[in-house]
Amino acid sequence: MRKADHLASIGVGKPFLQKSVGALDCESASAEQAEKLLAVHGKTFHFATRFFPLKYRHAVVSLYAFFRTLDDLVDERTESWDLHEVRAELEAWQIWFQHGCVSLSPREPLGATLATLQQEYQIPLELFLDFLCGLNSDLEPREFQQTHELYHYCYQVAGTVGLAMTYVLGGQSRQALIAAKELGIAMQLTNILRDVGRDLAAGRIYLPADELARFALSPADLYQLFQEQGEQDERFCQLMRAQVQRARVFYIRGLHGVWLLTPECRPPVLLAGRLYQRILTEIERCRYDVFRNRASTSLLTKLREAGIVLLLHLLWRGGEVPFNPETEVLYEED
Repeated sequence: MRKADHLASIGVGKPFLQKSVGALDCESASAEQAEKLLAVHGKTFHFATRFFPLKYRHAVVSLYAFFRTLDDLVDERTESWDLHEVRAELEAWQIWFQHGCVSLSPREPLGATLATLQQEYQIPLELFLDFLCGLNSDLEPREFQQTHELYHYCYQVAGTVGLAMTYVLGGQSRQALIAAKELGIAMQLTNILRDVGRDLAAGRIYLPADELARFALSPADLYQLFQEQGEQDERFCQLMRAQVQRARVFYIRGLHGVWLLTPECRPPVLLAGRLYQRILTEIERCRYDVFRNRASTSLLTKLREAGIVLLLHLLWRGGEVPFNPETEVLYEED
């Protein structure tokens, strides 16, 4: 089969989704709709993006729209949008990226907007392909055996987003990119920890088997705790405590890199990171009851954190940052 025929056969160049759940369709992928998508599905990040200068905000929101649309396609599919159709769209996007984003995408005008951003900011196409690999792995119930598998998955579905955003925000040094990856992983780990109950209901366990075993737990134990939804098991609390501590290490690594971004872009990224980190505090405050509660930050917390971030920005604007981020970003080699 010729390349063009294969692309057409799986839907590249045709409007793919008319029934995606909570996502942009080909008629509504405008800046206004992207803004609405962010407001509904990414409330914490939406609050932080209000502090971006306009020249960056549109690019950030449009980039977010792509990642969120495909993420929702996988996570919120319904009976009217079956697994085969989801796989077909993800494959269509993969081929579109592999061929340099030069044709019509599986979903327009979302693809056209993304292609413009990719060319303007030279975002590596490998990031989008890695993201799609992570989404594909979520199409079936899954369990991780080793912690490093979890971290790799977090890189695929969130570290890639942080890296793509960093190209837009003017941080292309090696240290800035490493920090962006770590911050993305930290945020995804936070999502996983607060959504343990939701994921169990969907047949997914993201907490790796080696960590469960370390605290004398098994996947069957997690399902039992979820079904009972009573007082938290002390073993589970110890497990969650350890995972929260690890997530905070990733925040340390990631937030140090904020100071390597363009100065006017530092406040919203720092705010987003600090707010997501506060979700960990809420998980702790609820004594790790992630079966009955979904931790979130209040408006008061958001406003308080915004005040702290703006004060830091004013104190350090135009001057030396209080450390050398080039040397203090902690990282691990791939």
